[in-house]
Amino acid sequence: MRVLGVFLSIMSLSAALLAQEKQSLSSRLAQKGILNHMDVGVNAGTMGFGIDLAVPVTNYVRIRAGYSYMPRFTIKANFPIETSNGGSIQEFLSKKDKINDALVQYNIDINQPEFKKYKEALDQFQNLVPKDYVTMGYKPNLHQFRFLVDVMPFKNNKHWSFTTGFFVGTSDIAEACNMEEETQLLLAVNQYNALYTDYLYNGRNFAGHGEIAPLTQIFTQNGIAGFPIGYFADGDKAMMVPSKDGTARAEMSVNPVRPYFGVGYNTNLSRDGKWKLAVDAGVMVLGKPHIYVNNVYKINTSSIDVDNECYDIIRPNEDGSDYEIDEPLPYAIDLVRDMYNMPNGKVRDMVNTISKFKVYPNLSITVSYRLF
Repeated sequence: MRVLGVFLSIMSLSAALLAQEKQSLSSRLAQKGILNHMDVGVNAGTMGFGIDLAVPVTNYVRIRAGYSYMPRFTIKANFPIETSNGGSIQEFLSKKDKINDALVQYNIDINQPEFKKYKEALDQFQNLVPKDYVTMGYKPNLHQFRFLVDVMPFKNNKHWSFTTGFFVGTSDIAEACNMEEETQLLLAVNQYNALYTDYLYNGRNFAGHGEIAPLTQIFTQNGIAGFPIGYFADGDKAMMVPSKDGTARAEMSVNPVRPYFGVGYNTNLSRDGKWKLAVDAGVMVLGKPHIYVNNVYKINTSSIDVDNECYDIIRPNEDGSDYEIDEPLPYAIDLVRDMYNMPNGKVRDMVNTISKFKVYPNLSITVSYRLF
C-alpha cells in the first residue's frame, strides 16, 4: 500500500508539472504571437473566388493556406477558315459550275457515278458552309491551392504586409473551342477535305478518260481547308483541320507550381477585432505559356508539283508517277514555340497576347473572422 501511495503521489506531481509546463508554453507562445489564433476568410478578385485559413507564427509573420476558383465563362471570337493556298472555301464553291462545264467540254456524261458524287457532295457542302469563319469560345480553367507567407515588418503598424508564396493547380488554365452550333460547319470542312483527297487519289483518271486538266485545276488550286497557323522553322506551312467529330480546340498550359509576390493592407471591421478586411495586390508568375493544338498538317511548300498544279499535301514519288497524301502530325503543336510568321488575324493576336502573359495579376478583397 505504501508503494502504491508513493506511485500515485509521483504521478500526481508529474501531471501537475506537465499542466504547469503546458500552461507556461501556451502563455509564452501567446506572448510571442505564435499560433495563438486562427482566422477564416472568403475572398473575391482577379483569381476568382476563394477561402483560406490564416495563423500567426510570430508577431511579424502570418501564414495563409487556401483555395481559389475562377467561374467558367465564355468570350467569343471569329477565326477564318481558309485553304492552304490562301483562298476561301466560298471562292472554291463559286467555281462549282465550272465542273459541269469541264465535263461537257470533254464529252463526259455527268450522271456517271464517278462524277455525280462530286457534284452532289459540293451541293450539300455549299448548304452547310454559309461563311468563311468559325466562332470560337475562350473559357478559363483556373482553380488552385495556395500557400502564402505575410511579413509585417513595421513594429507599430501591422496594417501593411508583404507576401510571398506559391499557387499549385492544373497546368491547363484555359481552352478555346468552337461553339456547339458550329459543329456542322466544321464537319462540312472535313467533308471538303475528304472530297479533295479522294479526288487526288481516285479522281485523276475518271472511268478511263485520263486526267481532265480543268477539273484538276478546280480541285487542286486551293488545297486543304482549315485554320492557317503559320510556318515551321524549316519553312513548311502548318494547317490545322477540324477533328473527326467536328471540333476545333486549343489549350493554354503553364507551370503547375506558380510563385507569388505581393503586398497587402489589413484593417479591422469590428471593434473587437474579430472581423477584418484585407486588400491584396500582386502577381502570380506563370512562366512562358504554351498553346497546344492537334490535327495539324505539315505542308512541304518546297515540293510543289508545278506541272500538274497539285499543291499542298501532294508529294510526287521518286519516280514521278504517283502521289502520296500526308496525314496530320501525330503530336500536339505549340503555337507559341513551334510557329513562325503567323498570318495576321485573330489567331496571331491571341498567340502574341498570350505569349507575353508570363504573370497573372492579383487584386483581391478578403473578409475574415477570427475563430479563436
